[in-house]
Amino acid sequence: MAQRDTTTAARDWRAEILAGVSRAPAAPGARNRLGWPGYDGRPAMWWGTGPVGEVPAVVAVWDFAVHGGSFGESDADTFTAAVRAAVASRRPLVSLIRSGGTRLQEGVAGLVGLARVALALGDLAQAGLAHIAVSDQPTTGGMWVTVGSQADLRCAVLGATVGFAGPRVVAAVTGEAPPPGSHTAASAHAAGLVDAAVAPEAVADWLCRALRAVAPPDATPDATPDATPPKPARAQAGAQSRAGGVPPADDPTGGPGEDADQPRRSGWEQVLAARAGDRRHAGSVLADLLPGGVDLTGPDRTVRARVGLLTPGGRPVVGAAVAAERGGAPGPDGYRLLTRAARLAGRLGLPLLTLVDTPGAACGPAAEAAGVAVEIGTAMGAVLACPSPTLAVILGEGGSGGALAACCADVVLLSPDSYMTALSPEGAATTLRIDPAAAADRAGLRPADLIALGFADAVLDRGDVDVPGLTHRVTDLLTSIALSDDSVRLAARRDKWSTRLDGVQ
Repeated sequence: MAQRDTTTAARDWRAEILAGVSRAPAAPGARNRLGWPGYDGRPAMWWGTGPVGEVPAVVAVWDFAVHGGSFGESDADTFTAAVRAAVASRRPLVSLIRSGGTRLQEGVAGLVGLARVALALGDLAQAGLAHIAVSDQPTTGGMWVTVGSQADLRCAVLGATVGFAGPRVVAAVTGEAPPPGSHTAASAHAAGLVDAAVAPEAVADWLCRALRAVAPPDATPDATPDATPPKPARAQAGAQSRAGGVPPADDPTGGPGEDADQPRRSGWEQVLAARAGDRRHAGSVLADLLPGGVDLTGPDRTVRARVGLLTPGGRPVVGAAVAAERGGAPGPDGYRLLTRAARLAGRLGLPLLTLVDTPGAACGPAAEAAGVAVEIGTAMGAVLACPSPTLAVILGEGGSGGALAACCADVVLLSPDSYMTALSPEGAATTLRIDPAAAADRAGLRPADLIALGFADAVLDRGDVDVPGLTHRVTDLLTSIALSDDSVRLAARRDKWSTRLDGVQ
């Protein structure tokens, strides 16, 4: 029978997290293959099961007091056993790391444990279960390579050394010590390598929010139906789109998707409305749509990604805002974050929600040299391939392929002040040698045009462009999409995005 852990120091921040975790029996120690005098081959880590923040989990814990938490043959046995337990019990895996890297006393026999870790985590991913890692003092070498930097959600403890090689190793190998502030939790967060860098006393709160956002529904103690407030009144239509449960846009002014309170605009007027309209940043809207969740972080802050619950006790969702602030032009790292969000949603079986409000991707020399085109294409492919229900909402500007990458979803919604175009009016004007206003007027970029084309599925009421109305609309749609047969839904998505749009303008 597993024994309750009683070895954690009282002042260790992990004590609170591990209070309810029962330890599994320890793995046998590794043999002394290389003949090190007095070598102790016992594992530097253990695993156990129990609630973490009230969410049932499997926890892998490194003990720095044993050979500096170094990872060898016996530790690979321990870690793979933890993964097998997580898969068998359908629980997320939490890794609490304190390790200098590979156990050098075991040589290559210890080093190949990293490959075993990679394969085990592949099995966890295949099972659709989340891996959350907290990198503490220190997390370097193979444990940063295979565990800390590869987790679905990544946290580092402020003050910890975090990096591929520790500062002393860097100095020994290169002949020069790294600059102050390098190889730290803070620098890893600034570079977008971890999603959060928090004080030790804040780890438990971050971990609790992270687990609640990604744990399987049957793993959370309070997984109850949505407890949402009454829905605000809004017009409903009876027919549904082929994408699954989307009411068609009303046509009060003679054109599909036009707002009854808004005079019919020219294309240029629509662009100006999108650029100057009174609305919040998409990143702020995303944070309010998924309260109590945790962010996925990358070095390009023009894109924001987040995983959380649509409402307390509601549906877990992975969301991405492209761009997070109005006028933002994402670069390669921004699209890498969108790719990560789409792949995480698919792997965990969570819906993917994208909020779009960008005039287009960055197109300067730095972005070009860094491969912005490659990353836009990769992100577009990840959104298209996401097996989960996907929903895109264009809140304002939708410029070219940089916006389209986040729009290739099962359902596309438009705000009344949004537009979508093949190229910005200014860029199109330069190419076509006409005035920007004329380029916009001829671009078919208005909501009415996009609905008629078959690109988008519906136009939001103005009361549904922001929370709480948007929360209700997104919840309703994702529920409707999730009820559809997956094979039918995915076939419809592929049909829409792989053939000519069949609307009539």
